[in-house]
Amino acid sequence: MIYREEGTFKRYVASAWKVTFPALLISLGINFVSGTFLGKYFDKLMISYPVLLVVLPGLMGLRGNIFGSLASRFTTSLYIGEIRASLRERKVGENIYLSMILSVLPIFLLWIVGTLKTGHVDMAFFALLILLASTVFVSLMLGYSTAIITIVPFRRGLDPDSIASPLITSMADLLTIPILIFFILMYEYHGFSFYTLFLLSLTVILVMSKFYKIETRTFFEISGIMVILSAISSVSGSVLQSYSQIIHQSAIVSVIYPALLGSLGNYGGVVAAKTSTRLHLGYFEGLIDTTVMKEIFALVTTGIIISGTIYGGGYIISEKLLSREVVFYPLFIPMYILIMMFVMVLSALLVHIFQRFGLDPDNVTIPAVTTIADLIGTIFAVFIAGMMV
Repeated sequence: MIYREEGTFKRYVASAWKVTFPALLISLGINFVSGTFLGKYFDKLMISYPVLLVVLPGLMGLRGNIFGSLASRFTTSLYIGEIRASLRERKVGENIYLSMILSVLPIFLLWIVGTLKTGHVDMAFFALLILLASTVFVSLMLGYSTAIITIVPFRRGLDPDSIASPLITSMADLLTIPILIFFILMYEYHGFSFYTLFLLSLTVILVMSKFYKIETRTFFEISGIMVILSAISSVSGSVLQSYSQIIHQSAIVSVIYPALLGSLGNYGGVVAAKTSTRLHLGYFEGLIDTTVMKEIFALVTTGIIISGTIYGGGYIISEKLLSREVVFYPLFIPMYILIMMFVMVLSALLVHIFQRFGLDPDNVTIPAVTTIADLIGTIFAVFIAGMMV
């Protein structure tokens, strides 16, 4: 497949609606599954496991970051011919194992911050076991899902950059919350099964370490940025936990929270992946890239439908499934679109900045922009909840 760097604005709008928009809609559907779980069990997390509530934004965001970055690396490697479009490629397995290790490392920092923030030392150790076990199983599923979502479209002549990031980050949200709740309930009601699964998760890591080696440069490049991003994510978590009562009272915000953060990160991730690919192929024009700006404004045209779907879907789930009364907030859509534009422009700028500092944009841009989007989205969510209550 040949990468096309030229095109009219009309073609970019058509691509945004035909390729990216369906992926964004699918992602929203996935996010609403997570949102339903979060809305249903939000009070349990708020009261019994506040440490996990502090960790939650980082848990969702960093997994999407790590595997969104993995998708971006796969796409670039496919375009420049470093790997064949095959799931059996050894480099595919090595990158999946690397991403699993990178998913586990930030857990410790987030857990420490959550424990210090809440002061719930009595539950801290068990919260760590829940986090570690759920992270390994989610990472394994996300790793191979990333390979499939990237390689299969490439085989069929589609641009993976247009769909991989939204789908992967949304799958991260889909798996993170339900599986986290699953391990909480398993710990509470089936202790033996919980500890068995925990030991199994450690075994998976040990077995994979025998088969795959980690590329040192990529590991240190991504792990370094992950430490910084974990600190930013802990701020998001602290904001979420501090205003959890208001969010719970608003009814709808806890339901749309995964969709809100996920969609903002998805828009930023698509722009970051496309910009990074242009850079690696030598098409990048500089700080203000005309083609990238066309991509951004084309994606903005989908914003009204996406934001309306987020609010409408959250309203239906809150009112019909969870039987909670929701107050209408008319400024949600215009505020969302402005924030979404800011995130996309920031994504393109970060690719340029990281490249100037000698960092591979495929490794660091998507994690950076989605983490920033999570923080902005969390503040936006708290603001909306405050206006409703």
